[in-house]
Amino acid sequence: MSARAAFLLLAVLICGALAFAAETAPVKATSTTPAPSVDRIWSALVVATITPNPKPAPVELQEFASRMTRVFGYNQFELAGSATQEINDRSESWLVPSKTFWLGLKARRALSKEAQGGYLLSLQLFQEKRPIVDTEAKLAPGSPLFIRGPQYGKGQLIIVLQVQR
Repeated sequence: MSARAAFLLLAVLICGALAFAAETAPVKATSTTPAPSVDRIWSALVVATITPNPKPAPVELQEFASRMTRVFGYNQFELAGSATQEINDRSESWLVPSKTFWLGLKARRALSKEAQGGYLLSLQLFQEKRPIVDTEAKLAPGSPLFIRGPQYGKGQLIIVLQVQR
């Protein structure tokens, strides 16, 4: 075999190997590929009262105000604090919506169809260092969870939890 024929054969083999490697190589993400969405949990501490001239609900609470009025019977809602945290299946998260109240939660993806892509939460609600609620709940996107807290002044504290995508 001549040197030229050997060179051509070697070039063909290299091109074939490169073509095979290109077909079997994993596809790298490009900037146009959307990143997987990270769910977050939003918590709010709300002071609910009944007043003759209620102020409109703050922007963060407007989507919940009519439902909270129907469920709890109050007509004015003030946001005392809020916090947002990424939901992580592997660790415990702490949400601190105010200096007095904070939430410890462990979340895992719910497998049931009823949860609609939501989470099973193990919740602990603390007032200062004293635990006041220890429960489990399902939390699905578009379906906020309201927790009636203790009386506060002439009203009631309400904790709101919501999955944000």
